[in-house]
Amino acid sequence: MSQGLFISFEGVDGAGKTTQAQRARDYLQGKGLRSMVTREPGGTPAGLAIRELVLHGMCAFPSFAVTGGTDVVDSSDDLDSRTEALLYAADRAEHVAQVIRPALERGDIVLCDRYSDSTIAYQAGGRKLDEGSIARLSAWASDGLIPKRTYLLDVDPAQSHDRVNDEPDRLEAAGDAFQEQVREKFLELAEQEPDRFRVIDASLPLDEVWRLIQEDLEALTADMIPNLPDQDDDEDGDDAADGDDPADPDAQEDDLDDDAGDAGYDADEDDDELDDGGDDEDSDAALDGDGDVEPAASLTDSAEDDRMGQGR
Repeated sequence: MSQGLFISFEGVDGAGKTTQAQRARDYLQGKGLRSMVTREPGGTPAGLAIRELVLHGMCAFPSFAVTGGTDVVDSSDDLDSRTEALLYAADRAEHVAQVIRPALERGDIVLCDRYSDSTIAYQAGGRKLDEGSIARLSAWASDGLIPKRTYLLDVDPAQSHDRVNDEPDRLEAAGDAFQEQVREKFLELAEQEPDRFRVIDASLPLDEVWRLIQEDLEALTADMIPNLPDQDDDEDGDDAADGDDPADPDAQEDDLDDDAGDAGYDADEDDDELDDGGDDEDSDAALDGDGDVEPAASLTDSAEDDRMGQGR
């Protein structure tokens, strides 16, 4: 069985990652390539619990902290930065073992809304933890699994913040300086790995952002053999086409979406992140290869991006 393809979508909160990941899945499925969208944190049942904790703090689980005979957790209780980093690593270890690697071994295309680059951008760039330690922790948790392609949707956090119109989570509430440091670290990471990253101006209209991603996807998947069963030959008919077959990896993805929404690093981007077209974007913010394909002329390679010098 052919090896699958691992693609990640990165960027600050409100950049439009989930909208583009879903478009990519629809496009690839249309080409007959079995694809799934997942997210970090929260791509597994265990990850859902971790997601609530890292995005909403101890207040998400008041019964966990029985202090002084009461189940109430003080709103000032928060996670230490290193605790937060370890929780993200635990989420990734479970996600890779239970979802991502099995799908790749089936020959599927995995589209992940946030992955290890978000870990480094948020924990090292934003929280100012040691980058080398965070990178080693993430590599250990993922057993060295790295995306073949990473689409970094780059946008000024002040602009992307306007797309998020619900109560901010812990990461969103960290302040403008924190968000800008995260953005700079993303750009720095992209500059370090220009073959893997494609940096796209996410302030462009939604359809233009998608056009740039689609052009690169077309080249990236040009040699992949379609592996999606033809509906006419599938005895399960519409059930398989709709992803309702429990044995169908797409059905597993749909079940995940039903339980947890789509992927992300921010807490409730599913409900409150708006794309440029004014539609709700599904993704939350999460923590969180090497293509020989050159980006389209309009697709900014990180090494050529004049913003790269700032770092991420």
